[in-house]
Amino acid sequence: MEWITAENVIAVVTALIGVLGYAELGAGSTAKGLHGIALDGRGPVLDELGSSPYPYREIEYAYTWGDPPTDSLTASFLAYLARGRGQDVVRARGHLPCATPKGLRICGGG
Repeated sequence: MEWITAENVIAVVTALIGVLGYAELGAGSTAKGLHGIALDGRGPVLDELGSSPYPYREIEYAYTWGDPPTDSLTASFLAYLARGRGQDVVRARGHLPCATPKGLRICGGG
């Protein structure tokens, strides 16, 4: 089974004329031949994450079966994503961490 990834979508969209596809903005922002689609006259802008009026965005969720034990690898990973260097990694990939004040408003937590 082949996984559908942002890279797969971008490869198909850039290879075929007239094809539409969806991929995260950071993945597609440097690909030649791709054009962002404006919605209601607003285009996606990577540098405006969290303040852009662009009406479409993605939110990634992490699900667990109940609260993981405090000393577990799962709890450590979730803490990493929510604080410090983990948020830097999320930002470097072109996303807005939900654990930030601006992210909480967008992610529905504030």
